[in-house]
Amino acid sequence: MQLLGLLRRELRSECRQWVEEGDISAEQGNRILARYGTSLDDGCDGSLAYKVLVGIALLFVGMALLLLVSANWEDIPRAVRMLGLIGTTLALNGMGIYQYLKREAGLGWLFVGSISYGASIMLIAQIYHLGEHYPDGLFYWALGIAPMALLVRSRVLALLMLAVALLWLLNEGKFSPPWEMVLFIAAALGVARQARSAGLNVVTVAVTVGWLNILLAWFYGYPWRPDFDTGHFTMNMGLLALVFMVGHRLAPSASAPMRRTATLLSLWSLRGYLILLIPFTFSSACSAYMKDLQGFSDPGLWLGLMAAIPAALLALRDGGAHPLARGLVMGVPLLLVLFHGMDREAVAVPMAVMVNLLALVSAIVLIQQGLEKGFSQYFYSGVGLLLVLAMIRYVDLVGDYVGGAVMFLIAAAILYAAARYWRDRQPPGQGTQGGQRHE
Repeated sequence: MQLLGLLRRELRSECRQWVEEGDISAEQGNRILARYGTSLDDGCDGSLAYKVLVGIALLFVGMALLLLVSANWEDIPRAVRMLGLIGTTLALNGMGIYQYLKREAGLGWLFVGSISYGASIMLIAQIYHLGEHYPDGLFYWALGIAPMALLVRSRVLALLMLAVALLWLLNEGKFSPPWEMVLFIAAALGVARQARSAGLNVVTVAVTVGWLNILLAWFYGYPWRPDFDTGHFTMNMGLLALVFMVGHRLAPSASAPMRRTATLLSLWSLRGYLILLIPFTFSSACSAYMKDLQGFSDPGLWLGLMAAIPAALLALRDGGAHPLARGLVMGVPLLLVLFHGMDREAVAVPMAVMVNLLALVSAIVLIQQGLEKGFSQYFYSGVGLLLVLAMIRYVDLVGDYVGGAVMFLIAAAILYAAARYWRDRQPPGQGTQGGQRHE
């Protein structure tokens, strides 16, 4: 069973109170909390509201200083401007490291110091007219945050680094293949491992998928510019299958963060799979996809197979996954090869029919699994997919404003009925959170 960070905080607080009142021993409290990847001594219980307010206050102080400096920017000598920017950045980061070494709240200073570092890069480049390739500033900004995030094991700094690196990726990707992104991905994974953060793991996987898509675009458009092609769908089919099976593979891990990572990877790859299915329920989309494929010379096919074949091998060895999921994953390599090697025009309509049936069966299985195992995310995903399929087919075959309004009202009624049904079938005092049943 997985719990959100907020619920783990509440459970720690309750267990500490039970221990203080003598209801349970400290050993029993730690055994209970160990099931959810935490302990009585976990120091992550600081007030979230306090941290947010302090962070916003520090941000406002920084903005006030920037406004004061900006008002007199042209009147300040160039050397003083540069030394002031460097000094401010060093002071903020120095204060953050000092507070961190004293085991006090220094992350706020380091966060503002990281922002000051990025602002200093931009402003110094402006002062001295350095460089015409603007993505370089974002690259060096993210590169400067990386060692600090690793040093203090901060998820917040790692997320800031990934956000800046992603901006660099999107901008640099217009000019050249952004191979250096691997540095930031490795740093984020290192912080996630040190901080035992499932959320950071999943964000890093998502950024990695985006990076691979941009690299594939350069395979298509090299050496002139990135070119996004239908082969991206092929590669992402393989990547989704691999991420889904990696999630299943990590699920039995003894490490609580790995189990949380497994849950999130499986859930989000499943959602990605459902989103990917929906466009291909139209025969026109299938026809356009098949028409634009480049056959066996398509690099998207080979990159997709590099992900799909390991996923199929994992599915072959994993008896715990649902038979439908295992069958789909094991069939992905064959499907990718067939899509790129068959007669495009002849296969478009049968492909659309197959995708509609697959989506329908997937929705039914999701509802069944949600009811059987008590997974609310699966239950509502299945219900939502059925409604989307019904509305798509209505708009595609009939479609008018009044009829569309009626369909939305029917959808609202079905969702409300599903919510009532889900609530009524739960035992008294038992709810669901994060897609898992509370036992």
